[in-house]
Amino acid sequence: DTFFVQTTQELEKTRFNSIIPLELWDLPGNEDVLDEDLQQYLQLVHAVVFVIDINDHWFNPIAQFSDMLAAATEAKALHLVFHIFVHKMETLANENKNAKFNDIQRRINDEIDEQNLQSSPLVRSIAFHATSIYDHSIYEAFSSVVTRLIPQETLGQYENLLNSVHLSCGSKYAFLFDLKACLRLSANQETHEMPTFSLSVEYLKLLTSMSGAIGTGLREGTTDDAYSCQLVLSETIVAFWQINKELCLIMGLSSANWRAQRATIEYNVLMYRETLLRVLEVIEKHRKSNAAAIKGPTTARPVS
Repeated sequence: DTFFVQTTQELEKTRFNSIIPLELWDLPGNEDVLDEDLQQYLQLVHAVVFVIDINDHWFNPIAQFSDMLAAATEAKALHLVFHIFVHKMETLANENKNAKFNDIQRRINDEIDEQNLQSSPLVRSIAFHATSIYDHSIYEAFSSVVTRLIPQETLGQYENLLNSVHLSCGSKYAFLFDLKACLRLSANQETHEMPTFSLSVEYLKLLTSMSGAIGTGLREGTTDDAYSCQLVLSETIVAFWQINKELCLIMGLSSANWRAQRATIEYNVLMYRETLLRVLEVIEKHRKSNAAAIKGPTTARPVS
């Protein structure tokens, strides 16, 4: 789908509703932004995704990133987190990927030292991601971007709830996903393997792409009962439950466990869904209350 996306020519803003409301600002990478504009942008946003094409000459992008880090430090935008996507990794041979990825990290760190930015608190926020649109690394990278924007206390609540249903159901792994963007919002503590994430993303993409054609039952609105379906493999069941119009739960279970304990598993998931929805409702009320307190009384039309 990205072959026909035009090059960004100017600042473009896109709103995206997930477990937290997001507004994405897309800046052209081939043009320099005025220092005063850049500092203003960095003060207003909460995360920066900086993309480096693995096939391009790295000198200019690395210098651009260093300038951006310096501008953020000068503007005292210490709330920022930086994510560097080393992109188009699929164009490299497997034996060269790690070497090139590590080389870019080393060169960026060298540039930070040369610009005397190593003491900036923002340096500790930098995360590197090797990405490609031809595998699931791009979904994993953007999942990391979103989860780092969620307050730690709130993220801990999501993880505790997911660990609880994971243990009560005896699942191999469990993920809470953004339904439309296929972003991992939470995972059980033992889930660290990319294959389980990749399989879950593929299953979710299949369900969403085929929902109109075969009537999978994916629902756009809030429902009383979670829609569910299962992918049956040789010894494993990949089970899907819709939480609301934006979220879903995916778990991997052994076939024997699913056959013997299906009713108990379905009940545990129902309890998880109801609890999560209550937590989300409380968080949303708190967010709106804080937003109203910040805005205060006004006669102007609020910008949402």
